[in-house]
Amino acid sequence: MPKYQGKRDDVLLAPLVRRTGRPAVYLPSARLGLYLAFRALVEPGQRVLMSPVNCETVLFAAVAAGLRPVMAPLSPDDATIDAARVGWSGIGAVVATHMYGLPGQIARLAAECTARGVVLVEDCAHAFLTSVDGRHVGTFGAAASFSLSKHPRAGAGGVLVLREEAAAERVAAMRDDLLLPPAAGGELRAVAGPLLRDAVYALRLSTPAWRLARALGIEAAYVSDDSRARDLAAVTAGELPAFDRWLSVGSGGYRTAHGGVLRRFAAARQRTAERERERRVRGVRLLAGLPVTAPPVRELSDQPLFRVPLLVEERDAAIAALERRGVITTALYMPPLDEDFGPVTEPGPTPEIAAWWTRHVLPVDPLQAARALPVLRTLTSPVRPSVRTAD
Repeated sequence: MPKYQGKRDDVLLAPLVRRTGRPAVYLPSARLGLYLAFRALVEPGQRVLMSPVNCETVLFAAVAAGLRPVMAPLSPDDATIDAARVGWSGIGAVVATHMYGLPGQIARLAAECTARGVVLVEDCAHAFLTSVDGRHVGTFGAAASFSLSKHPRAGAGGVLVLREEAAAERVAAMRDDLLLPPAAGGELRAVAGPLLRDAVYALRLSTPAWRLARALGIEAAYVSDDSRARDLAAVTAGELPAFDRWLSVGSGGYRTAHGGVLRRFAAARQRTAERERERRVRGVRLLAGLPVTAPPVRELSDQPLFRVPLLVEERDAAIAALERRGVITTALYMPPLDEDFGPVTEPGPTPEIAAWWTRHVLPVDPLQAARALPVLRTLTSPVRPSVRTAD
C-alpha cells in the first residue's frame, strides 16, 4: 500500500496542531480516527464508556476495535457524561463526545481517567473550535478525533490529534495499511456534495430543497431497523474491512485516501470555518437567552458551537415551522444507542434521560439563528425527567 502521509498533509493539520499544540494525523474521516485511536491505545476486550446520545458510528468504531460499549450516565442539561455518576469498575476507556460542541464535564472526566489509569478519547466531531477556560478541546485526553465535515463542511476528512508523538507515528502506519487508493471521479462527487448542500440550505423554499437534499443523498434520513443490531452482534471478530458496512453509513469513503482535489478543498473549508467563527458566536449569543435553550449554552455563549441545542415540548411541529422559514434541522441522533443496538451494548443507569433528550432536543445552526428566532421564541420547555440520587 503506498504511503499517503507526507508534507502535503501539513496545511491540513496546521490549524488543529496550532490550537492543540499536539501532533496530528490526517485521515479521510473522523470515524476512522476514533477506530485508530481505540486500536492504538486500548487493549481489545476492554469496556469503553460512551454516551448513548451519539452518532452510531462512534459505537461501530468501538465494536470494530474489539471493545465492549457501555452506556454512560448522562446529564439532562446537555446529554454528556455525568462524571459524578460513573461506575468505574472494569472501565478501560472513555470516549467523551462533545455533542453540538458542548464540552460537558470534560475537565472532571479527564481527572478521573488520569487518576484511574483509564484511556480518554475525545470525540470532537462537533467541537472544531470549542475551548474550555482557554484550553482547546482535544487536549484533555490521550487522543481526539476532529471532523472536517461538520464546522468546515468539507464533506470528508478528519484529523486525529494525539498526546504522544510515538502514538501519532503508530496511528499513521496503521492508517496507511487500511487506506484505499483515491479515485478522481469520487473526489469530484465528494466536493460537489458540500457545495450542493450549501446551495440547498441557502434556498428560502426549504421544503423542496430538503427533498432535493434527500434525493441527492446530501442528507440521509434515519431509519431504525432491528436487523442491524442482530447483524452487527454477529460480526464479533475480524479486521476492519468486515465492518465497512457499518462504518460507511452516510460516508462511503470513510477509509478512502484523499487526493489533491479533496485536500485542497478541505484546506479551503477550514479557512472558511475560521472566517465564520465570529458570525457563529453571534448566533450562539442570540440563542443563549431563550428560555428553552439547554442551560450550558449560557456559560458558553462566547464559543462557536456547531449547533445550539434547545429542549422543546413539540419538536416535530417546531421543525416543520422552521422549515417553512428556510431553516433546516440536522444533527438529530435518535433513538439512544442502546435502544437501537442493545445486543452489543451494556445499559447505563440513566436511560430515561437519554430517551427524554433525544425526544425533545432541537439543534439549531447558529449561522441561521436570526432567521429561526421568530419560531424559537414561541416554543415551550418540556417537563424535565427526574434524576435518581447517585448511590
